[in-house]
Amino acid sequence: MPRKHEVAWRQWLRAHALLERKLDGDLRTEHGLNLLTYDALVQLSEAPERRLHMKDLAEALVYSTSGLTRIVDNLERSGFARREVDPNNRRATLVVLTDEGFATLEAAWRTHARGVRDHFTRHATVAQVTAIADVFRKVVNDLEPPRS
Repeated sequence: MPRKHEVAWRQWLRAHALLERKLDGDLRTEHGLNLLTYDALVQLSEAPERRLHMKDLAEALVYSTSGLTRIVDNLERSGFARREVDPNNRRATLVVLTDEGFATLEAAWRTHARGVRDHFTRHATVAQVTAIADVFRKVVNDLEPPRS
């Protein structure tokens, strides 16, 4: 019989996969966005001046810089973001959230928040949600490379 920690890990893996599938499906159906695009829009919206260097957006999404090119290409094609050369470092590229991208994010946020509430947080008390957030903050702090 697996120990409690192994059971918790397996339940988290399955719940994560199912929840990601559901949230992604809702965003695709209602807004034509996938969850990764939604997350990219969120990261850009929370950045100073709604702009991030490509490498910083890749870090925020836990994605390779080379893989991020495809995501940013799609954001540009959709009119949600644009690339700009960093005026302080001409070798660096900034990704800038457009007004259209921000409006799309605002509309999609309601769908995403509803999905998180209906399929995740409604199953937990406030104390449990706080504990879950605390545990995963510690996991992130332990695994995330230090920022330069």
